[in-house]
Amino acid sequence: MYSSVVTFSVIGIVSTQAYGLLIINRTKKIDMVIIKDVLKKIFNRLKVTTTILIIFFLLLTSLTGHTQVGQDANTNTSTFFSNLPPQPGEDTWHFIEDLKAPMWTKHSWKGTHPGKEFANFSNGVRVKKGFKDSGKYLSTAYDDLHQFFKAGNVLSEKGAYTIETKQVTGLDEEEFKVEIDQNRCRILSSSIEGIRRGIFYIEDQMLTLNGPFLPVGTFEQKPIIKRRISRCAFAPIKLPPKMEDELMDDVDYYPDNYLNRLAHEGVNGMWIRVVFQELTTTTITPDAGQDAEKRLAKLQRVVDKCLRYGIRTYLFCIEPKALQPDDPILKQYPELAGASRHGLVSFCPSSETGKQYLYESVNNIFKSVPDLGGIINITHGERATTCLSTVAATENIDSEHPINCPRCSKIEPWQILHQALSAMEKGMHEASPKAELISWLYMPQPQQFYPGDPYNLGNWVYTIPGNTPKGVILQFNFTSGVTRTDFGKLLVGGDYWLAATGPSPRFERVADSARKVGTQISAKIQTSNAHDLSTVPFVPVPSILYKRFSEMRRLGVSHTMLSWYSGNYPGLMNKAAGMLSFEPFSISEDNFLNKLASIYWRQEDISKVIKAWKFFSEGYENYPLTNLFQYYGPMHDGTVWPLLLKPMDMPLSPTWLLRYGSGAPLPPSGDRVGESFAGVLTLDEVVELCRRMSTMWDKGMEIFNEIEPHYKDQPERILDIGVAKALRIQFNSAYNILHFYALREKMIRMEGTERLNVLKELVEIIQKELDNDQHLIELCKTDSRLGFHSETEGYKYFPEKIRWRMQQLKSVLANDVPEVEKMILDDKLLFPEFTGKKPTGAVANAVHSDRIEDVINSISGLQWQKFHYGSDKIKSQWTSVYNADSLYIIVSDIGDDKSVNNISEITLRIEPRRLWPSRQFTFDKRKESTQKKVRVIDQDGKIYSIAAIPFKSFWWDEEKPHPVRIDVRVKKGSAESAWRPSNPLISRLILGTGNPADLGWLLFSK
Repeated sequence: MYSSVVTFSVIGIVSTQAYGLLIINRTKKIDMVIIKDVLKKIFNRLKVTTTILIIFFLLLTSLTGHTQVGQDANTNTSTFFSNLPPQPGEDTWHFIEDLKAPMWTKHSWKGTHPGKEFANFSNGVRVKKGFKDSGKYLSTAYDDLHQFFKAGNVLSEKGAYTIETKQVTGLDEEEFKVEIDQNRCRILSSSIEGIRRGIFYIEDQMLTLNGPFLPVGTFEQKPIIKRRISRCAFAPIKLPPKMEDELMDDVDYYPDNYLNRLAHEGVNGMWIRVVFQELTTTTITPDAGQDAEKRLAKLQRVVDKCLRYGIRTYLFCIEPKALQPDDPILKQYPELAGASRHGLVSFCPSSETGKQYLYESVNNIFKSVPDLGGIINITHGERATTCLSTVAATENIDSEHPINCPRCSKIEPWQILHQALSAMEKGMHEASPKAELISWLYMPQPQQFYPGDPYNLGNWVYTIPGNTPKGVILQFNFTSGVTRTDFGKLLVGGDYWLAATGPSPRFERVADSARKVGTQISAKIQTSNAHDLSTVPFVPVPSILYKRFSEMRRLGVSHTMLSWYSGNYPGLMNKAAGMLSFEPFSISEDNFLNKLASIYWRQEDISKVIKAWKFFSEGYENYPLTNLFQYYGPMHDGTVWPLLLKPMDMPLSPTWLLRYGSGAPLPPSGDRVGESFAGVLTLDEVVELCRRMSTMWDKGMEIFNEIEPHYKDQPERILDIGVAKALRIQFNSAYNILHFYALREKMIRMEGTERLNVLKELVEIIQKELDNDQHLIELCKTDSRLGFHSETEGYKYFPEKIRWRMQQLKSVLANDVPEVEKMILDDKLLFPEFTGKKPTGAVANAVHSDRIEDVINSISGLQWQKFHYGSDKIKSQWTSVYNADSLYIIVSDIGDDKSVNNISEITLRIEPRRLWPSRQFTFDKRKESTQKKVRVIDQDGKIYSIAAIPFKSFWWDEEKPHPVRIDVRVKKGSAESAWRPSNPLISRLILGTGNPADLGWLLFSK
């Protein structure tokens, strides 16, 4: 999912020599001290000021590549890269100690006997362990029951009331029956895990009744979602920059009480990331598995410990791994080389050698650790594996997107995966018959959606469910491709969502196909939180989970992967998912919410809590449905975003990272807020959606604030209320940030003293944010979970960084506000070089014409621009024309040079409006799909290539022509020339490497 870093630009004054050194440092890790020394000499030769040198070094250290806008950019830049507090050490992760603490310490039971329909054992119980358990897997459940009674001051050894476990036949795994009368409670099951579920069931009943009571009668539960697989909330993720492997250290990431919490919440599987070649050798790879013995030994310890709590351990992998072209294994076994794409050679499973490798890898691992729960393998997506990986999920396999493998090109697409999975399934089940192989088709597209874009998957995808090998479970993203309509616009979300209930149409189609042939289907979901917002332990929106599990039940889902690296923290949402995984399924949402609330809250407050949860869910469903908002928006850590009154044109940082691949810290997000939602929605529309979220959350918080005094003696409920308070601040802060920039952009384009009213609103927002930050600091002191993001392996916000942001806000109030106010009072334009009212740098003009032919015939009226940059300066020039519908880019030869006739490609990069990412339009004259969009005209012996870009492809309907920033590039064979230079930023997912500072201005002349 995440790209590696390529290159970055500096503030426009560094020579080619220095730039080359930066690239070397990224690829070969040359000593930074040497680079800085060389750069200092370069700067000295250029006589650059000390201030600029410091700024550059700060940029170099952080590897941000930001280019500033505005006359005072240098002063403002130093604010961003100086005095940033360091990331807190792992010794501050106090929530781990909380997870290690016992679940039950003291029940605040104040209930009276509910009546004769309930058994009363306040005078003590006796637990009779009648279920045969030679492996003593139930010892943890019995111990938990003992601690549960002790916390309620109920004797659990020699009481008169008997709680008995007993083995019966005919019940499925985890299915149980509880028979309760006035003298005895019998927990009956055919399996150990059924008894465990029964014990937890009666505990929940006592919590609901607020005392040592149980309802008289017979009660049964049976799982409909048989596997609920999560992940450790604080274990290393085995990804850059840390690349720490939990199987290579001696840390126990599965403390007993943490596992006990997960088990109570219904989790019965945990996944750990692995690579086959690190765990085992094969006859094909005899040199692999150098540390296999150590890894397997720890893996066995994890498996054994988790099983004591009814939790199976699954290996998560992306296998078979594609190969580098020079991998020695390909020289010895060339038949393993499959189709190539993006510089990688796919692993071909069609050969006997390929099948043998997969069989042996899996077989060896499961022989070494036979009690493993199974494998979750991304078979397509995320990273290249088999030959099928050379085709994107959204592509159809055709002449433009072939599978260039001498073997796999001759078979059906589903057969490629079938061969790989069959070998793995055979290897697994011969070693461990009960283990499960889950084949995950990770197809998160569209990760960015524009109006009119196709967002369907290739037809070949839907042939896979009906052709999945027997004994293999098919997993698919539940919400990828989900749709919603806001403001009359179709929104399409990719990846994983909590805010969107689902299922997506594609999941429904896959599930239907799988069900028809008896293939079990697993839903990849997010439970506690998601890419939407991952900096709190959970988002309390159980109504969304109720609707989601209702749909999963309807579609016959049997398994679920509850989380990615985030979304797995114990608590309310985990518990809700566990409850919703069993029959009988609640007949209504209110019925379910009542059962859930009864476990945690006092009877007199339950209706209020349910009302608050509904407000929360209703508000959360307004989350802007675009992946960019998940990946770059302010919901996660807007509370530490600076607010820039002066335009800086600074990019946003990814929400799921704290550091670049090099380990250098990410800079704070800047003011290019359009990078978090560009595509379908306008800034005003995103502001409105965030306002709705914040407003609805405020309504729920009014209820929680009202009942909070009732729970002074229940610290866990106070923490739950604290999480809701933190979310209120985060939602409100996100709204404030986007509203701030909407107002700022409006103000700097206005004239006159009315701008003072807008400035006043901006000041009020800054003051609100100072207040929000102060409250959040207090919450963070109480709850170390706040700000922690499991996938970042650290904190996105924490008290010291919040204070840093508060200083930035105060600086704006003290310095920037008076300066802008004076500019307004002096009747000056605000930042005209930013808005294009007084553009600086390269400027081009587009001439208006209703008929482009008229312009060609009147060539003297056009303003031609030369291509000054590129690997080979093509002797041509460009200009532009526009009419009511389209912008036209015209490329012409110069003098007698007719090379323009041989130009193969024209690319326009255009920033539709300030703070938005650029759109790129490429016209490849060699492709039939774009040939019709490029006209070639011979006019008086000169050749003109004309490319048309409809305004509706990058401007809103109501927008009128206004200055935009662009670059034009052309290719002729391997030669490429450009109007503007190329100083790319560090690559960011979806957003790429585009640097707004590289663009020039295009003005629209009348």
